[in-house]
Amino acid sequence: MEFRLLGPLEVRRDSEVLALGPPMRRALLLRLLLENGHTVGVERLCDDLWNGRPPPSAVSSVHAHISRLRAALEPGRGRRKQPQVLRSTPTGYALSHPPELLDSVRFERSVRQAQALADAGRVGESLQEAERALAMWRGTPFADARDHHFAEGESGRLQGLKLAAEELRTGLLLRENRITEAITSAERLVERDPLREASWVLLMRALYFAGRPAEALRRYEEVRALLARDLGLEPGPELCETQLAVLRHDTVSLRPPLPRGRVAAHSAPAERSADTRLGLPGRERELGLLSELLRDAANGRAGWAVVSGEPGVGKTRIAEEVARQASDTGWRVLWIRCSEESYPGARVPDRQLTRLDAQLRKLSENACVAGPTLCVVEDVHLASDDVRGLLVTYARTLHDAPLAVVCTVADESGPATERFLAELAGRGAGVIPLAPLTEDAVRCVVSAATDGPVPEGAARGLHELSGGNPFLLHQVLSHSRYLGAAPHSDSRWARVPPAVRSVVRARLAELSPAARQVVDRAAVIGDLPDMRLVARLCRMPLDEALGLADQAVAVRLLAWSEVAFPYDSQGYRFPAGVLRRAVLGELSPARRRTLHADADAVIAQAVTARRAQRDGA
Repeated sequence: MEFRLLGPLEVRRDSEVLALGPPMRRALLLRLLLENGHTVGVERLCDDLWNGRPPPSAVSSVHAHISRLRAALEPGRGRRKQPQVLRSTPTGYALSHPPELLDSVRFERSVRQAQALADAGRVGESLQEAERALAMWRGTPFADARDHHFAEGESGRLQGLKLAAEELRTGLLLRENRITEAITSAERLVERDPLREASWVLLMRALYFAGRPAEALRRYEEVRALLARDLGLEPGPELCETQLAVLRHDTVSLRPPLPRGRVAAHSAPAERSADTRLGLPGRERELGLLSELLRDAANGRAGWAVVSGEPGVGKTRIAEEVARQASDTGWRVLWIRCSEESYPGARVPDRQLTRLDAQLRKLSENACVAGPTLCVVEDVHLASDDVRGLLVTYARTLHDAPLAVVCTVADESGPATERFLAELAGRGAGVIPLAPLTEDAVRCVVSAATDGPVPEGAARGLHELSGGNPFLLHQVLSHSRYLGAAPHSDSRWARVPPAVRSVVRARLAELSPAARQVVDRAAVIGDLPDMRLVARLCRMPLDEALGLADQAVAVRLLAWSEVAFPYDSQGYRFPAGVLRRAVLGELSPARRRTLHADADAVIAQAVTARRAQRDGA
């Protein structure tokens, strides 16, 4: 059997293409294939197949589709014989298959092999392998799940890997002196992704060696204008160096180097173990505490834990890891996602609330029959009073049962949530705050993402840029890979990923115009803005500027750190360098230049005043 994901889904047995049925059934099969043999709970399948809004009939629909898929995948299986391909587990369903049956896995292996051959200087063999890999593509990966959020990440990763493989092939064509083919390939690359500088570098080199240096320089001006218009940025070092080499007719610099390591950052081999895929550097202590919670629950002592932290700090990731541990050892896993859409006012999804109540009631009545259960309640600060009340009731009454409950909650969640958490704490729940990652943890994350050592100072720089926030860090790393750059390349990592820009725009929209004025000027001053200077730039009293800065603290654009004096203006900072860069990016170039000039003048005045004061003393 063969599963083909690099285009419309196809399942082949020998030369026969299996009939898989309607779109929802095909999306279900793709969702199971994503897990590389691991179990997916029915609740999660329902949420993913209906993008977080499953109808009341979702569970029965999933069961029906599973039955039809089994009939297609194992047509000769008798009714009493256990399915071998699409298996049932105590917590859901798993698809058993060797990784090499997926064309996506074979594609990744082939691309890694092509890169290894290129690194070894075996250009011809590398080119053959790269072309063999690219020939596997038939269209958009996960095309049958294009309307489902669960496929977006993997589809984007595979397309990024394909783009890197095409750049590898183009560079190899240049090395083989197949210039016309290299130009055609590079033109396709820049047409597909006009902001990817590595592709423009290949095109300029190919044009030069085709005897068209003037056109190479014209294309440089084209991409320079494009970057300035769309990103407000100047070309990176590689593009600038290529332009200079063309101007100087420096054929040594323009000679195409062997493309080294471009594909590694996009590659996430499907055969990696779950521990490797879901390892969480810097969270060893927290995972240890939650593992102890599972052990106690397995011994019949119900336990509760609350994982808290700022947005993006990794609350869901750590809950997913604990759920995986529990699922792999045969636990029932019940996952409740709270959201403002799902829980407006007193309205509660009957299916989720009923299932939660039934599962906990079963445990309270007959723990031995029910078996160990993990209940994850995500974003409990968005839950309704009904859900919180139900949880408190069982926290009071359910003590001797194989139950572990993990709630995730955002910092500063409001009075109702604080009362709920106080009630849980009074019943012995452990509170596990997630702090930002340390510099050493950032180094581990970057090393794992780039499959190599992290240069000196790079971990420190990325830690400052992300503030140790895993979401911001992964956005910076992913955007660097998208741009074809090393994540620790000084000129590239400072660029603001689109997702971060969206977050900052949403936070800025919550500020009053006066508070926005304070934040803009603080961003011009620096990562640790002196609010006395900010107040002067805003032409307002210091107390007023500090009060407006507190608005920015409330929406997490600024942070406050305790300092020597209780109300020192030095205590404000941007929690992550990339947030400050995003704020600056929202200013027009002209406005940014004006504010920088004003800031320089105010700083010069402050320095002059301090010198005069010192000289007078």
